[in-house]
Amino acid sequence: MRQTIGEGTERLRTDRNDMAEQAEPNKSGKRATIFAVTSGKGGVGKTSLSVNLACEFSRRGHRTIIVDTDLGLANAHILAGIKPKRSLSDYIEGTAELAEIIEDGPCKVKFISGGSGVKDMANLDDNGRARICVAIEDLAPFCDVMILDTGAGVSKGVTDFVSMADQTILVTTSNFAAIADAYGIVKVVVQDGYDKPIHCVVNRVRSPEEAEQVFLKLKGCTERFLAFDLNWLGLLPEDSSVEGAVLKRSPFSEVFPGSVAARYLAKLVSGLERYVGKSKSAPQAAKG
Repeated sequence: MRQTIGEGTERLRTDRNDMAEQAEPNKSGKRATIFAVTSGKGGVGKTSLSVNLACEFSRRGHRTIIVDTDLGLANAHILAGIKPKRSLSDYIEGTAELAEIIEDGPCKVKFISGGSGVKDMANLDDNGRARICVAIEDLAPFCDVMILDTGAGVSKGVTDFVSMADQTILVTTSNFAAIADAYGIVKVVVQDGYDKPIHCVVNRVRSPEEAEQVFLKLKGCTERFLAFDLNWLGLLPEDSSVEGAVLKRSPFSEVFPGSVAARYLAKLVSGLERYVGKSKSAPQAAKG
């Protein structure tokens, strides 16, 4: 069931009234800061980072929503220990209102699933993605932080959500293919006109020196070939607690709060908190 963007906007007016019963909008007129967490290559720990960032922001008192925009292959709910009753798939099909697909997650985080194993979502057209972007914008006045857990790669299903974010967090590892693909996603979005900050996180490293080497390689390439200045955010070390948390279907920062990974996660959030509460205007619309 497809609807026009205009019809979708009309539905969102109704959804807004429903959401107002659940959460008060920001009285200052500010909206959430939107962070897109992305990667060029799958399997680099992007979703784990997204879920744990959301939890840490929430623990610090920021009203936080995580939206799994890895459409059709969403799995953030697994790492968050959630069994979502509804997802963005239901919203797009018109069988659920926006307020009805918001689930309660760990650490008081609100959660929206992108739908798992849903072929139509994986092949969603420009109009469908635009409706999701409108929905994200409509949620922004009701929270302080929004985390978009994107898919991996350079498809429109990834770059549309990166383009609408205020800040992008690029996740890679020291794997050569992961570094090359990380450069690839930066290249695509920058050539499409993205000019907002991109912060690099190097995951699963054995030492700070290893992380620094990876970052300098990436930064050198983005500066030389794209004239784009990549920001350093930090690293996450190789830590068995992360895999242990996956087996428990829980965020590692929740079940292993004293782990090395949890301590480094806290540093990442401290680096991102400076951007929270500074967004007033509507975010950049996704390109159709």
